[in-house]
Amino acid sequence: MGRPREERKPPDDGPAPIAPRSETGESTPAIRPEAGTVVQTLLVVHDAERAIAFYERVFGAREVWRVMHVHRVGHAVLRIGRSEIVVLDEFPEAGIVGPESTTIAPTVPRLLIEIDDVDAVLERAIGAGATVLRRAEDQWWGVRSGAIRDPFGYRWSIHTVVEALSEDEIQRRADELGLYPPPQPNDA
Repeated sequence: MGRPREERKPPDDGPAPIAPRSETGESTPAIRPEAGTVVQTLLVVHDAERAIAFYERVFGAREVWRVMHVHRVGHAVLRIGRSEIVVLDEFPEAGIVGPESTTIAPTVPRLLIEIDDVDAVLERAIGAGATVLRRAEDQWWGVRSGAIRDPFGYRWSIHTVVEALSEDEIQRRADELGLYPPPQPNDA
């Protein structure tokens, strides 16, 4: 059913590919029961091929493996740095739809990605059709961050660490700014 994908060289900082080819060229298992607990973000989109190209261009994603269901992407694992996301086409006949095709878009999870150069990634995202929600700015908690909505309806907060801060320093700054005041007793 699925078509084999040519394995691309993994990044130096990432784990071994999920579905590598053996020395003899035989496919090895894509699902790793020995991997333990793993959380993967699942992105359902109207056009998975276009979404995969967007994530490759903007975030440097690398497709690890894919399963096709006739003419639609049933499951494609992409690696971004050491993280993985799963992208698939909509299957409305099974109730599987993305934010482009439903009214749930405001409640779609936000994705957070830490990269080396937030400004360059935002420019690539704009060039690839993303909508800028917030231009990059230095933040009080030690990052430079911006936000986009990708062409498929998902919101990405993108940041670069510009100042390594301890938890205590972040809390001190938050307290100094009065950002998270304790709840007030009910006067009733």
